[in-house]
Amino acid sequence: MKSFNLGLGHIAIFVKNIEVSKKFYCEKLDFEVLHENILEEKSGVIKIAFIKAGHCILELVQFPIYKKRTDGTVDHIAFKVKDIEQVVDILRKRGIEFETEDTVLAKDFFNRGNRWILFRGPDVEHLEINEIL
Repeated sequence: MKSFNLGLGHIAIFVKNIEVSKKFYCEKLDFEVLHENILEEKSGVIKIAFIKAGHCILELVQFPIYKKRTDGTVDHIAFKVKDIEQVVDILRKRGIEFETEDTVLAKDFFNRGNRWILFRGPDVEHLEINEIL
């Protein structure tokens, strides 16, 4: 039997305001909304939105009361791009503020190197655009 693992399904991000997060990811990072749902629980309404860009699917989840998560650490989510310098220019025009002025070049990554730059989402989630050279 071949591996049952078909790859990454989606990444869930708990957000304070789902509308703010949808707007950020769709307007700034070119995601599109795939599906939205509301779950009614005793504690209130849970809002969910699945958004997609390329093969990357994020699940945005807004609980009735936002609680900072402490049960695990994911450092960042990296989005694969082509021509990172052009993408940096586009994102700066869209109001993204990067953590460094320039992209980072790691010559020892992959065959010919790797370039990346980091920024933050609306709930301070750590995001990266990344180009394998």
